[in-house]
Amino acid sequence: MTAKPLRRPAALVPALLLALLPQPAISEYLSLCPGPPDAFWPQLRSLEPGVIEVESDFVEAIRERSVHARGDVRLFADGRRVDSDWVDYDLRERVVETRGRTRLFDGDLLVEAGEGRYWLDQDQGEFSDIDYWLRSRRARGSAAHAEQEGPGRIRLTSGGYTTCPEDNDSWWLSAGSMRLDQDSGRGHARNVTLRLRNVPVFYTPYINFPIDDRRQSGLLTPRAGYSTNSGLDIAAPWYWNIAPQYDATLTPRIQSRRGLMLESEWRYLRPWGSGIVDLAFLPDDRVTGDDRHLFRWRQQATLRPDLFLGIDATDVSDPSYFQDFGTDLFSSSTAVVERRLDLIYDQPAWRLTGRVQGFQSLDPSLTAEDRPYQRLPQVLLQAGHSLDSGLYWGLRSELVRFERSDSVTGTRVDLEPEVGFRHDGGGYFIEPRVSVRQTDYRLDGIGPGTDRSPSRTLPAMSVDGGLVLERILDDGNLQTLEPRVFYGYVPFRNQDDIPLFDTGERDFSFDSLFTTQRFIGADRVGDTHQITTAVTSRIIDPTTGAERLSLSGGQITYLDDRRVGLRPGAPPRRENRSELAAEAQALLGRNWHGRGSILFDTDRDRARLATVALSYRPGQRALLNLGYRLREGQIEQTDISAYWPLSDRIQAIGRWNYSLREDRDLELLAGLEYRSCCYGLRVALRRYLTDFDGGYNNAIYFQLTLDGLTRFDTGLDNLLREGISGYGTFENH
Repeated sequence: MTAKPLRRPAALVPALLLALLPQPAISEYLSLCPGPPDAFWPQLRSLEPGVIEVESDFVEAIRERSVHARGDVRLFADGRRVDSDWVDYDLRERVVETRGRTRLFDGDLLVEAGEGRYWLDQDQGEFSDIDYWLRSRRARGSAAHAEQEGPGRIRLTSGGYTTCPEDNDSWWLSAGSMRLDQDSGRGHARNVTLRLRNVPVFYTPYINFPIDDRRQSGLLTPRAGYSTNSGLDIAAPWYWNIAPQYDATLTPRIQSRRGLMLESEWRYLRPWGSGIVDLAFLPDDRVTGDDRHLFRWRQQATLRPDLFLGIDATDVSDPSYFQDFGTDLFSSSTAVVERRLDLIYDQPAWRLTGRVQGFQSLDPSLTAEDRPYQRLPQVLLQAGHSLDSGLYWGLRSELVRFERSDSVTGTRVDLEPEVGFRHDGGGYFIEPRVSVRQTDYRLDGIGPGTDRSPSRTLPAMSVDGGLVLERILDDGNLQTLEPRVFYGYVPFRNQDDIPLFDTGERDFSFDSLFTTQRFIGADRVGDTHQITTAVTSRIIDPTTGAERLSLSGGQITYLDDRRVGLRPGAPPRRENRSELAAEAQALLGRNWHGRGSILFDTDRDRARLATVALSYRPGQRALLNLGYRLREGQIEQTDISAYWPLSDRIQAIGRWNYSLREDRDLELLAGLEYRSCCYGLRVALRRYLTDFDGGYNNAIYFQLTLDGLTRFDTGLDNLLREGISGYGTFENH
C-alpha cells in the first residue's frame, strides 16, 4: 500500500477574486458559461527578466528618469501585458502609473481597472474600480479597490465573484473587505453575503478560508433537510487539519424532534497504512429518551510487503439506529453489523488469513437460532498451482471456533484438496476435476448421547466440457453457438449430527448449473449425481466486438435423489431435473438495453424466480428504467425510475418501487432539477420504508450547486446514484 496525502474537502467560501493568486483545480461538476472569446486575450511576449517594452501612439522618454506614453499604450513585462490610454513609468523608482481605463492580461487573467499605481521592486500596487475575468474558470467579478501589499498579499474592498455570464448575476458572492495571503494559504473576509437572484440567502460577519490546495481548518458546506422521523435536520461540518497525517471533520447536527447530535470522522495516514474512525453521539434522544451512538473503525495496513492488516468494526447503540438516522432503504433495513479483523500473509502460491469476526444483530425479529455465530478465531489457508500442461492442484482449508450465547458451540477443521486438468483447444474445452473434503468437529453445549466429535469425509468429481461454434450472418454479424455439458458426482453421507454454524442453501442461478455444491458453508455437503446440459448463443459486432445479443439456458438432470438436507430429517429431493435456468442480455437498437434472468419450474409450468430490467437512453441526459423482480412466495416488485428532460434546463427525477405481493409502495421519489451554466437546483420528495414492521418516513431533499463555488447537498446526489440505475454515468450532473 502506498501512502497518499490526505485531501481537504471543498470549502464553503473560496477566495473572492482568487484570480489574482495561483488557482486550484476547477470544480469537477462545473458546466461552463460562455466567457469572453479567445480573441479577447491578445498575444503575450516572453521577455528577459526586468526588460520592459512599451508601444504607443506617443512616447516621451526623459533620460534615466521616466517614460511617458499616451494613446493606445501597450506595455509588456514579465509575461504580462498592460493596455491603457495613459502610462507613466518612473525609471528610478520603478513605479508604473496608469490613468483611464486600463487592462492587465496575465495568462488566463484579465483585469480592467481605473487609475492605478504599481511599485515593481516591492511588488506592491493599488488599483480602483476593478472588473476581472478568469478564462480557465469562466469566472468574473469586481472590486471597488485593491491593494497588493507585497508578494502574494492582496487586500480588497467591496469585492464580488460569480461564474455566471455577463448581465446574469444568478448568484453573486460579495464581501465588504478581504485579505488574501498566499504564503499562509488563507483568506480572511468580513461582511460576506451570498445572493441568489439578488436575494440575500447567506451572511456571515467574518470567515477565513483556504485559497489553495493546502489542507486548512475551516467550515465546510452546511447540510439541511427534513424528515418525519427527525424533523428539521441541519448539520454544519467543520474541518480540522490536525497535522500533515491527521485530520478530522466534526459535525454538529441539530434535529428539531431529537436534539443536538455530534458526528465526527477522524482520519490518519501512516507509512504502513491508513484508517478512518467514525463517531456519532446523541444524548437523551427526545423521541426515545435514550442516548444514541455510532462507532465505526476502518483500517488498512501493510505491515510488510506480504503482510496485510484490515479492520472493519461497527457498533450502534440500538436496533433502530439506522432506521432513525439512515438515509436509504438499504441502511435502514440492515439486519446485522459486522466487527472484523483480518491478518493476511500473501505468497505467490498460497495465502494464509487469520480472522476474528463478530456481529451485532439489529433485527428484533431474528430468533436466537437465526443470529449469526461469532468466529473467534478463523484461520484460512488457500494454495494452488497450475502447470503449462493444464494440470493444476489446489487446497482450501479452515480452522474456526464458533461462539454464540445459549447455543451449541464448537471448533471446525475443514480440508479440501483438489486436482484438475484444463485443456482448451480450437473451439472446445474439457476440464476433469477430483477433490476430497475432510471435515472434523469438536462440539460443546450439546445434549447427552450426542457425538461431540463428528467427522465427515467426502470425495467429489466433475467433468466440464463445451464447444464454441461460429458463423457469419447475412448482416455481417458473428453468431456463436456454445453447447456445454457438465457431469458431477458426490456420494451421500448422513450429516444430521453436524450442527449448522454458518451454512445455508445456495441461491440457484445459471451459474449453479456448473457446480456440485448446493450449500454455502462447510456444515453441509450435498450429495448429487447429475448431468447439466446448457447452451449459449451470442451475436457479436465484428467491428467493435460488442455483444448485441446473448442468450443462455440450461437444466440439470439428476440421476439419483438428493438425500442431504439443510435441517436434520429433511425429506429427500426426488425431482429428476432442476428448474430451467436462463439469462439474456440485448442491445435493442441504439437506445434500448435489456437484461433478464429466470428460473422456470418445468414440472409446475411456472417461474420461481425472475428479473427483468429495461433501460432506455435516447440522449445524453435522458434515462428511463423499467424493472421487475419475482421470488415466488416472497417478493414480487416493480421498479420504475427516470431522469428525463422537460426542457433545455429542467429535468424530472422520479422513482417508484412497488410491491405487488404486499400491494404497497416501497419507495416513492419525485423531484425537479433546474440547470443553468453557472448553477443548478434540485428538489425532491421521498417516501420510503424505514423499518422491519413497515413504517414509512417522508423526507425532503435539496441540492444547490453554485459552479466554481460550492454545493449545498442533503444527500440527494448519492440517493440518485443508488436509486436510478445509470444515473452516475451522466457528466456534469
